[in-house]
Amino acid sequence: MSREPSREHGPSTRQGALEGIVVLELDEGRAHLAGKLLADLGARIIKVEPPDGSAPRRVGPYHGDVVGPDSSLQFWHYNTGKESVVLDLREETDRISFLELVGDVDVVLDGLAFGALDSLHLDPAALIRQNPDLVYCGVTAFGNGGPWRDYASSDLVHLALGGVAAVCGYDEPHDDGPIAPLGGQAANLTGLLTASAILAALYNRDRVGGGQFIDVATHDVLSLSTEMMIPYWEFRQMNGIRQSGRHGRPYLTPRWNHRCRDGKYINALPLYLDNERFAKMVDWFDSEGLAGDLRASEYATDQLRAERMGHIVDVIGEMCAAHDCDDMVSDAQRRRLPWGPINAPDQLVDDVHLQERHAFVYVEHENLGVSLTYPGAPYVLKGTPWSTRRAPLLGEHTEAVVPREKK
Repeated sequence: MSREPSREHGPSTRQGALEGIVVLELDEGRAHLAGKLLADLGARIIKVEPPDGSAPRRVGPYHGDVVGPDSSLQFWHYNTGKESVVLDLREETDRISFLELVGDVDVVLDGLAFGALDSLHLDPAALIRQNPDLVYCGVTAFGNGGPWRDYASSDLVHLALGGVAAVCGYDEPHDDGPIAPLGGQAANLTGLLTASAILAALYNRDRVGGGQFIDVATHDVLSLSTEMMIPYWEFRQMNGIRQSGRHGRPYLTPRWNHRCRDGKYINALPLYLDNERFAKMVDWFDSEGLAGDLRASEYATDQLRAERMGHIVDVIGEMCAAHDCDDMVSDAQRRRLPWGPINAPDQLVDDVHLQERHAFVYVEHENLGVSLTYPGAPYVLKGTPWSTRRAPLLGEHTEAVVPREKK
């Protein structure tokens, strides 16, 4: 049964966790998730954009297939809760307005290309001298130092160079090479780490005083997102093997994902099968005549089961193939087995668990006269609740933030 997203998304009578923090954001897509996360926590994010808008405004798909700076769905998602101020930083008067803003904010989130602000005579060191308590966070492809700092890059290049693509792919029926994750994952990972770094710097400022210069390189972030592949190579000189929907390892592991009778896949995690869970699983399978030999003494202990996990997984696969995915999931979870459905994006909105967790919310677009479904809070904070609002129209807040007589 389909359920509606939660309407608990608007401004709250309680303050957000970052209420009072003001961030200037300059970005072309590398750091916008960090700004969104801070905005949804209550920070005021002033997004400084060029006259034609930041680059993500020109990325489709577009709402109603109307191409324009105020209808990009990608921009809407990554810029909820922000304000848009148009400044042409090539012009001296607008640079002066920008510097005046810098003097009154807590954070400058710079996601432009390496050296972009320097070329505009707005180098980070000067900004920090103007505001000693400023947290300046520069987010670049390869950092502010080193031989690659001037290189251009892309999501695909970062996923490859950082090692993530090397362990993403399939082991069945054969290895066809790496597969890059979709959805701008290099930028997503960068945004998460960037937001964390900014929070740490603000906490340090509150404790001991003074701002900081934070240098975030997407390449570093991706290199730290390969789980155990770097330690496997550093300590054992072993390369990882791509495995279908599982963690990369230097050896093949039992499969987790099985095709059910209705064609949908289930993640039937064969881990954490202690004696109690395993017994409940075998009883369940046996009630359908599909337990095979799993009652035998060869499966009586954790160690014995680990040695025969390949066969156990084959039996689980046969059980899944005989049932529809939703039935398998509900029956497994009643037995405290950590199994779940593998949903396509359009199926996630109707997932009962996600609905009950308010994982999706309505966000009002009063300028369009509609409320649209968005991802909700990735966490629950009771004292300082999460909230969001639509992304800004291009230049919507320019006059309020930088009055015309000041420009």
